[in-house]
Amino acid sequence: MVKSLYYTAISASLALLSSSGCQAFTASPHTSSSRHINHHQLYNNIGSGGPSLEFLEKMGVKEPNDVARVRLSIISVEEALQMYKDAKTAEERERLLGPLREKMMEAAMGTDSNGASNGSSSAVVTPPVAAAAAPSVVADAPKIEVKEVAVPPPPPPTVSAPIVVQKEEPKTDNNNNPAAPIPDDIASLDDVTLQLSTAAMRLDAQTVSTLLQSNPGIHLDEDTTNAAFRAVVNAVDRAEARDQPIPPTVPQMLHHIFDADLQHLLTREKITKNVTCMMPQTEGLTTHGLNYVFDDGEHKNLPLEEGRKCEDGNCCDKCSRNIFPTFAQEDEINFDTYPGLNTLTFNELEKVSAATIIQFMRLIERVRRTMAHEYGLDLKTLLPLQAYSRKYVAGTTQKGGGGGEGDFVTLHTDEATHGGYHYSCVIYLSTQGEDFQGGDFVFNDPKDPDAPAEDFRHMSLEEQLRRTGRKLTPFHPTRGAAVIFSSGWENMHEVEKITHGIRYAVPAFFTTCPVPEAAYDQMVAGKPKTDEDIADDWLHLLLAHRPESPMEGAGRVRELLMKWHYMCTPLSMH
Repeated sequence: MVKSLYYTAISASLALLSSSGCQAFTASPHTSSSRHINHHQLYNNIGSGGPSLEFLEKMGVKEPNDVARVRLSIISVEEALQMYKDAKTAEERERLLGPLREKMMEAAMGTDSNGASNGSSSAVVTPPVAAAAAPSVVADAPKIEVKEVAVPPPPPPTVSAPIVVQKEEPKTDNNNNPAAPIPDDIASLDDVTLQLSTAAMRLDAQTVSTLLQSNPGIHLDEDTTNAAFRAVVNAVDRAEARDQPIPPTVPQMLHHIFDADLQHLLTREKITKNVTCMMPQTEGLTTHGLNYVFDDGEHKNLPLEEGRKCEDGNCCDKCSRNIFPTFAQEDEINFDTYPGLNTLTFNELEKVSAATIIQFMRLIERVRRTMAHEYGLDLKTLLPLQAYSRKYVAGTTQKGGGGGEGDFVTLHTDEATHGGYHYSCVIYLSTQGEDFQGGDFVFNDPKDPDAPAEDFRHMSLEEQLRRTGRKLTPFHPTRGAAVIFSSGWENMHEVEKITHGIRYAVPAFFTTCPVPEAAYDQMVAGKPKTDEDIADDWLHLLLAHRPESPMEGAGRVRELLMKWHYMCTPLSMH
């Protein structure tokens, strides 16, 4: 039965090349039939990590992009099939059958898990399946057909020139351990990018480290990074299904993914405005200062002076505002792929999927690394103090702080709200004009004395008072965009009232205040000392999916935030 399933899965996977433009598997323009795929040939020639290069070459697959694509497709189906095989009960097997079929259909149709095309072709392919040999649950699956669709050609490779792997291997990996030799089946590949993609999809973090260290200037491209991320999620799901610990290769590969994410972001558009750091006047308490304590409306009138307060922290002396129009790609914030991403808080993770939790961590770690890069901070000195998804609903009033619903946010300074907030970010999960109306994020600054007067007579009295003597700089939120800025009084801001719809966003606040060593001593596990310790922290602080009291949840989140750097970086960076 398992072999029949395997034949079906691999047939679907190899059919991917028909929709990718690979001539060996594309139907002739003069016939409607496609090249026949021998199931037993496939089964006997495909091992861990996909088919060998020699076998693929015999089947007519020679181009590096085609090879990487079919390997990824087969690995994806194999992982879903393995989870189906490992199911302990009929109910669990029935539950896993849907995802298995979905992976098979994605492979046959040449799409990834988000429905994006992996290539271009007009071939129609129906993978041949031996119905008599297949189990009834697979035989009843709908016939797979790829219809004629015009798809743009794939983007050019990230690396423009061939890169030769140096003959000398590095003496150590990222964890200061002797670097493992590259496995023979990977070392035989001609192109280093293909070697990287193959190792990444197999969660072979040691080989990835060796290849990256041997080839300065190269990094995982976006397709390979996302494929490796899916492999990580599948590995976590498998471990949970078998009630096993998370393997150390999971955080090891996540560290490479986090590195690559920053490299990708640095190639995208960024809009930066440098501003002078400001802080409240240190001499005397003026009338405005007293009013400010009791009235949020007086916030803009607080007397300020140049400088960075950065209470108990180690901020740099530069302040700025940074807008990233594409901080996250559309498939990274898809609510179908990552259900609950728009409502996630670290305090309530019991019913949230591993994929959603890890993706949320990935986004927040991208923010942290971006801040460290922008402000020249040592990464280990920067930790998240709070991060959550927030829902803004037209016509509601916020009750309490943090993630409570509301339709506006009054003028404020983040560092005034919490002395430990030193750097701030908002990632947007909704688009103004599509998902909601109103709701601009607005920087509110003193007006330049030489600026021409504005006519406010057509506005309400409240709006005239808000704008008088001030320069308002609105940002119109779009899905995937992010605003990153220093948290001091130079960046007073507000969110204008939402007039219609729902606005989702992820506010995140980071501190440079060091964690006292005594805090780690009071933890059950303390700082991780091995890769296994790091994997255990990922499991127990994020992915255990266990019920807990509010007090237990709060304690777990505190430990998570204090251990963040140790969980998200290799041992060599601790």
